[in-house]
This record gives sequence, C-alpha cells and structure tokens, in this order.
Amino acid sequence: MTVNNMELIKLAEDAGFRVALIPAKEIPVDGSFRKFCEDNLCGKYNANYSCPPGCGTVEEVRERLFAEEKALVLEMIWDVDGFDDKEFIFSSRNELNRTVLQLMDQLCGAGMDGFCLGYGGCPLCNPCKQVEGKPCAFPEKKISCMSAYCIDVGMLAKKCDLPFAWSNEKMHLFGLIAFHQTV
Repeated sequence: MTVNNMELIKLAEDAGFRVALIPAKEIPVDGSFRKFCEDNLCGKYNANYSCPPGCGTVEEVRERLFAEEKALVLEMIWDVDGFDDKEFIFSSRNELNRTVLQLMDQLCGAGMDGFCLGYGGCPLCNPCKQVEGKPCAFPEKKISCMSAYCIDVGMLAKKCDLPFAWSNEKMHLFGLIAFHQTV
C-alpha cells in the first residue's frame, strides 16, 4: 500500500501534530549546535545510543538525513504556565516521542522506511543499554533528539511555516520523520 503526500499529512494531523512535508535535503543542519549536546546538561551524552557521540558525527547525521527522500516535520504545542513544571515538560516530551514512534510504525506499515527524531534522547530503555555496555535493544526504533542531529529547529519551523516561539504561555516541541518509499 502506498500513501500519497496528502494522506501522510492527514495521518500526522490525526495523530495530533501540526505538520509540514519537505525534501529531506532542505532540513537546516548547523554543526555548531553539537556543543549543546557536548555540554551534557541532559546527562545523555555518551550514555544513550541515540545521542552523541553514539548517533554519529555531525557529518554522519547530516549525511543520514540528506540520504532520505522526504521529511515529515511534526509539531505539538501545549499551553503552559511558565517552564517551572519539570514533570509536565517530561510528560509532554514523552507524549511527543511516543506519538512520533507510533506514526513511524504506521509509515513503515505503509511501505516506507526511514528514522525518526524527537525531543530528548531515546526513552525506549531506561537506562539505555549503552550504560551497561550492551548493544541497543531497539536499533530500528530508537529515536534521537533533533539537537543530536544539529537541526536548527527555529529555522526549520520558519521554513515550514509552523509556529515557534519560546514563551511562558506556549511550549512548542518538534519531531521529524525522515523517510523514503520502499514500494
């Protein structure tokens, strides 16, 4: 079963996303963003296979992105009362990642192949098998962070005509599925 562009967008909207579909080669990648991962404020640098350095160098992730045909840019927006509620931010991140992974499964079932990106490192194993020195338990399903791929999310949102702003009233989280048709 093949899915056309309008059907892809409808699937993503039905999942709760604002969405744009662009050629993968148009994703803005800025290698200088890697320093944010290296600062390790999230604690996942070199502790999660989906994060640097395990996800690849800047050149490798850029190459992996641009090797795909299309990118489904996905956005979820929440009303917030500031950014002090860490539990809410954590649950929102989990909801985004879970929904991105579910949409990726649907696309794979519709004859597409690729990979997905979300917010924060891959949450499928806690802790990640990398910490135990074991191989990734879900190499085909792991989800990297947009930051790990050095994606300039602000520029991507602008390019896709999707709203994006840091404010104390709205939280915008982004995901992405880079893919190609297999049938």
